Amino acid sequence: MLVRNIELERQACMHVNWYELFRKNTIRSCIIPVPADVLAYLRQDMLILPKECSNFTDVSTGDGFQTTHYDAFSDQFGDNDSDADDTEDSETEQPAFPEFSQSLTDAIGSLGGNAFLKSDWHCPKDAQWITLGQSLCVRDITDIYQLLKASSFCKEDFRERATTANGSGYHVVLKKWHDIHPGSEFRCFVRNRSLLAISPRHWPSYHEHIARERTDIVNDIVSLFKEKIKDTFPLKDYVFDVYRPAKDNVIIMDFSLYGKGHSDSLAFDYDQLDDEASVATIDEEDDPEFRYLPNDCGIQPIKRNVYGFPQDFRNFFQGAAPSDGGDAGAGGDSNNLVNRLIEQCNLQESRNDNETEEGT
Repeated sequence: MLVRNIELERQACMHVNWYELFRKNTIRSCIIPVPADVLAYLRQDMLILPKECSNFTDVSTGDGFQTTHYDAFSDQFGDNDSDADDTEDSETEQPAFPEFSQSLTDAIGSLGGNAFLKSDWHCPKDAQWITLGQSLCVRDITDIYQLLKASSFCKEDFRERATTANGSGYHVVLKKWHDIHPGSEFRCFVRNRSLLAISPRHWPSYHEHIARERTDIVNDIVSLFKEKIKDTFPLKDYVFDVYRPAKDNVIIMDFSLYGKGHSDSLAFDYDQLDDEASVATIDEEDDPEFRYLPNDCGIQPIKRNVYGFPQDFRNFFQGAAPSDGGDAGAGGDSNNLVNRLIEQCNLQESRNDNETEEGT
């Protein structure tokens, strides 16, 4: 049995290491190295935003989106009568990273004001509940710090154990934001440098156009693989995700490790893929197996709901919320923040219920 060098595979799939190879075939990105002091801050569990994140920040974009960020360090959210000692204050001193924060701000501006955030290998999809827009679209540094601090996936990327994979350091990646139709994303499985299989990225969702365009989808992905990826990407076994917005237009989204425990196999099973790879011929590469739902099967699970508003977090804030007859005096501003978080949680649940009703 061949022993895999996982760290070398992770290194190849690191965004900073493949981006220049496929710059013309992927989404424009800004890669910002993470300095040591910021790295130490991101590894901490306490969710405290840096000083550069203003107390009240209205963020508006050309599409009419507007939100407000709150900072618990603002005096308006504190108890003016509190007698906390200097020791406690020093333990929760608000950090500051002016140069790094400015780099993030400049990067967002260069990408048009909206960006998709990820670390070296993962996006913070498990933390999107923390943003008021329930989105992975970041518009300022407050969005970035909130998502990175709340995401277990990103925290794992920033882990302290030094490895070969992160020998070039750690990075924050910002990609130009695109509104992507979920039925136009696909995951492709490569074994022994041969494209074996293709699955819709948002499996098992049904999209009517996939069955209609099945042949064109496969041909476009195969062409991209054979012309741009096969002889360029350094690994023999890997998974790559693509976005196909139109015919003859396929965009590389990401690369990840092949196999169980590394990348979701979606419509396939890795044991089956391995068996098929052992008997595959060179001619079969032009016609990889493409699995998709041919018919609407009714209600399907929504995977993003797995990373919804944490129940213990909700319970905490509900316990902290004032009763209808409560005092609106001292602590009122703090409760405004609590109420906004609960309101956002309820809004998410309402959206989920609506989506379920639409599927019936």
